[in-house]
Amino acid sequence: MKSMTSFFLFTLTIISLIIGIILDSWSFLILAISIFSILAVESRGVLRGEVRLKVERKSEKMSLYEDDEIWIELSVKNEGRPLNYLEIFDSLPSDIDIVEGSNHQILRLDEKEEKTLRYKIHCSRRGEMEIGPIKFRYRDPLNFHVEEWTSYELMNIFVLPEVQNMQSVDVRPLYTKSWIGNIKSQRMGIGSEFFSLREYMPDDALKKINWKASARFLEPMTNEFVGERTGDVILVVDGYRKNIIGDDERNTLDATIRAAGTLASSILEDRNRVGLIILGDYLRWLYPDSGRDHFYKIMEELSGVREGGHWELQDAKWVLRDFFPNRSMIVFISPLLSKEISETLFDICMQEYNVMVISPNPLVIQKEIMKDHNILAEKLSQLNRDVILDKLWKYSIVVDWDPNEPLEASLEEVIRYWQRK
Repeated sequence: MKSMTSFFLFTLTIISLIIGIILDSWSFLILAISIFSILAVESRGVLRGEVRLKVERKSEKMSLYEDDEIWIELSVKNEGRPLNYLEIFDSLPSDIDIVEGSNHQILRLDEKEEKTLRYKIHCSRRGEMEIGPIKFRYRDPLNFHVEEWTSYELMNIFVLPEVQNMQSVDVRPLYTKSWIGNIKSQRMGIGSEFFSLREYMPDDALKKINWKASARFLEPMTNEFVGERTGDVILVVDGYRKNIIGDDERNTLDATIRAAGTLASSILEDRNRVGLIILGDYLRWLYPDSGRDHFYKIMEELSGVREGGHWELQDAKWVLRDFFPNRSMIVFISPLLSKEISETLFDICMQEYNVMVISPNPLVIQKEIMKDHNILAEKLSQLNRDVILDKLWKYSIVVDWDPNEPLEASLEEVIRYWQRK
């Protein structure tokens, strides 16, 4: 592709040549010859033949948490003729900032030569980020000739919600299943905590024999342990548009997502199974499962949650009834801004579920983002919220969570109160 400078010089050469011939002026003829010589030299830099570049993008990991940083490595190998002035630009979404290195470089590539660009990015917003495409631009030494093309070498990175560390509190379902876990059941079974002694049976393992008790009773005695089992916990995330307060920087939806990710991490570490229901712009769910792979599935689903107006919390009732195990623990995470949500929760609490409600306080966020707020309206909103929370306390555990504080502190206080009660 010829640049405007090249076109201008070519036009000036023709005009000088015509004027020199008409006026019989050597000055114009010499000018035309000089410009033509420059164009002849410039033509040596014109790309001839197909440009063959092999491009590969790598990253140290394909997922990271909010406010984390990762290195991106872009390798470019020239499998064609030498390229003296090759400009490379790796396109990035607006939510990604470069903290070290550069995604834009100009370099020289000889035949069969390979060079690598490295830069570190910072991701401040959750979601699936697409890096690419890669834009190339070749220029000749005099910048008269320009060629541009694009390589659609894309890479998707999942920016996962922030997960808080919870060590002093455990969210455990009331009803357990037959799978081995960390929850102590009321029956004997496989576990680590001593329960009782019994007489030795022929199929008992030797490591279960209590040798001290056997010596005392003069007959073989076997240890019995408290059975440790697992349960199902279903996280229900409320992303309905009418129930979201805040702006792009800070809102109740982001707080809800962080709470869900924190709970999923803690509950799975306790070897329980976790399911997920997301309500908002779409209705999606994951059946209860356990393990590290399942945790990343949950986090990837949470990273893509967007507010919507199609699916409300009342739609979770038929999903729970038709697709999820009975006697599960249901954890609703919602700002509780509508009357319909409260009525739905009352209906589910009356069924055979162990229910917990975690509510990011929307009044705290609203007060922070609004410069001028009406004190009377704030008090009325708080009064309405207190009424809803008091009603829910009759049927479930309710956590009124200030998103500015760690979730663990609020959970620990409420669970201790519930246990005393």
